[in-house]
Amino acid sequence: MRTSVIISLFWIGAAMTARPAAVHAGAASEQAQQPPTITHTEAHPTGPPVTLAEFLQEALDKNPELIALREQLGVVRQRPIQERFLAAPMAEAQVWQWPFNSINPADTNMYMFMVTQDLPGRGKRQLRAAVVEKDVALAESDVAVRAREVVNQIKQSYASLYIARKAIQVHLDSVELLRQIADVSQAKYTTGRISQQDVLKPVVELSRLHTDIIRFDEQAKLASARLNVLLNRPPETPIGPLIEPQEETILPATSDLQRLAIERQPELQRARVEIERAEAELAVVRSDYKPDFTVQGGYMLMPRGTDAWMGRIGITWPKAPWSRGRIDARVAEQTAAIQAAKARVQAAENTVRLAVQDAYVRARSAQDRAALLRTTIRPQSQQTLEVSRVAYQTDRVDFQALIDNQRVLLDVNLDYFRALSDFTQALADLERAVGADLPAGTTVAVLAKEGQ
Repeated sequence: MRTSVIISLFWIGAAMTARPAAVHAGAASEQAQQPPTITHTEAHPTGPPVTLAEFLQEALDKNPELIALREQLGVVRQRPIQERFLAAPMAEAQVWQWPFNSINPADTNMYMFMVTQDLPGRGKRQLRAAVVEKDVALAESDVAVRAREVVNQIKQSYASLYIARKAIQVHLDSVELLRQIADVSQAKYTTGRISQQDVLKPVVELSRLHTDIIRFDEQAKLASARLNVLLNRPPETPIGPLIEPQEETILPATSDLQRLAIERQPELQRARVEIERAEAELAVVRSDYKPDFTVQGGYMLMPRGTDAWMGRIGITWPKAPWSRGRIDARVAEQTAAIQAAKARVQAAENTVRLAVQDAYVRARSAQDRAALLRTTIRPQSQQTLEVSRVAYQTDRVDFQALIDNQRVLLDVNLDYFRALSDFTQALADLERAVGADLPAGTTVAVLAKEGQ
């Protein structure tokens, strides 16, 4: 199919520049004005059709950044267990009163064998474990946040690839129209009704289409590379035909979506967990006002006397006048950290509300543009072009007006598909702002809504 498109493009250029020798002896110079032939485009991708849902599932399973975050989450989950255990005991041995003038250990008066265990104050281990458990919750939030970012990037790249391929197809569809115009121009030129300039204008227009196709082909390749990298594939991996998006209408009010975002947004949830972690850290700092203990037991071996047991209990004095100020400062520091975390939550809520409103407004604007283009502008442009084609054949409209109307229809078709793509991208941004897939019924297909 791609080969046939290339041959068709080449044939049009040749048809518009071919002349009988008696009419025009400069055929060689006109042949040089033929537009270049495109040898590769994304207009007709090979392979089975692919859906956005398939891309999303593959990305969530294989994206290397998500895999790394999940592995890191497994690391963090081992830390709360560590905090619940006591520190390792210490075993030690001492030798007492070994005379300088003897190398015989039997001349020593005492051998001491001891075991020491530090015991944190009551509840301190549980409080420290609670802090680390908040670190686990933060790591889980990191996975959720990155997953939403990957979903958004997949949807954005999918929409970019769709509009680039569709733009190529729209331009290639204009080839048939240019061929018909070229045939009419050739016939009119043969009879002397138009100038040579009007015959060459379709060639110029075709060259312009070629330039646009090359640009859209580049955009399609870049979008394919981004998709492949997100899916952990080689960037040059071919991507099959895409399932085209439907024109849709968004239904809920923005206030409902903002309320949903405040409840579900992963970044907001992470900010709230940071408050909880700061509060847990404050509880740990305040527990430092409680004393810690040291327990020691041992056995004294005395070669020249009676052996004996020994024991020792130590207790810290955290509220000593020369040390209490250190704990007070840490409490004040952590209290300020809680207030800072609460302020960040408020700022994050405002950011989320703005992101929801921004994406919602863009989605509504895109759906209105698509509806206007589909129901009014595109039919009017098609009708205007058809009228001008008929008028051109009867010399009631000049060639430039016909080309201008053809360009208008081309731009209108592109604008319609851009509106669909913009709606899809705005919807993806809206889902990212909300932090979850939008509820069922958030959008309704336009054809289903209109009963068509």
